[in-house]
Amino acid sequence: MRKIDLERRHGNIMRNSFDLSLINREAKDNLIELINTSEYLYKSQIRHIVKEIEELKTRIVLLAGPSSSGKTTTSHLIRTSLQEKGIDSFVVSLDDFFKNREDTPRLPDGSYDFESINAIDLEYLNKFIDEILEKRQSKMPIFDFITGKRKDQLIDVNLKENTVVIFEGIHALNPMLINDHENDIYKIYICLNSNFFIGDGIIIPAKRLRQMRRLIRDYNFRGHSLSKTFELWSNVLRGEDMYIKPFKTTANYILDSTHMYEPLVYATYLSPLLKDMQEKDAKELYSMLQKCGKLNKDIVPEGSLLNEFIK
Repeated sequence: MRKIDLERRHGNIMRNSFDLSLINREAKDNLIELINTSEYLYKSQIRHIVKEIEELKTRIVLLAGPSSSGKTTTSHLIRTSLQEKGIDSFVVSLDDFFKNREDTPRLPDGSYDFESINAIDLEYLNKFIDEILEKRQSKMPIFDFITGKRKDQLIDVNLKENTVVIFEGIHALNPMLINDHENDIYKIYICLNSNFFIGDGIIIPAKRLRQMRRLIRDYNFRGHSLSKTFELWSNVLRGEDMYIKPFKTTANYILDSTHMYEPLVYATYLSPLLKDMQEKDAKELYSMLQKCGKLNKDIVPEGSLLNEFIK
């Protein structure tokens, strides 16, 4: 653990694996070091991205990735890092441009297709993008995920001439959003690329860790029961394959947001919620988490990406 080759994790990270048995042991023997190393591995990627944005003098940053990969926190950390370098920046969440729930496209079974790019009000968004890039001012909506509707009030956005605009959302790399400013765009794809293993077997695949994040986030912040999130999960994955992953290869940088110690936090927080559930996915996740040591969520540092899901 203490001899991790950090340089190997910089740049475009395609696949890494963590030894869960070693992490369990480190959590007992060297907890602070485990947490600090995890946070460093993530934030060193942020520093690399900010350096490239600064050197390229980029004015548009597109940050996309599948559900619960950490887009919101990452976009704001990039903004903060740019501000520290004296570079003005502004974050636009594409989630705020969702259509009202009753106007959301539907799947063949009649349920809402929240993963479709057509769940976004593209006409409104494209108008906003044009105004923000050409006039440096516009009005931005606010979407309420609890009510499923756009709020009545709008945000007045007024930007400086050289402000870096960071667009974050699952569809941010889709060319239907911005297709005529290619030379001034820096593209980031964020995901969880690291599996957790014991011996020769994968205990927690990256996709399952992301599912844990989504369960906790939806339960805490979006008014969904765990059963509702499990019900939506297959469509989430279908939407990712159709609308998100095809544009992964266009990214300038692929960022791995996995934190080595996060399964141990979920073992404490999520396991009790899963314990008596009958869904197959719930039983499988519960079994995975029983292989993990347990850490209280209070050990997660201020400013950590994990707080996007657990606090």
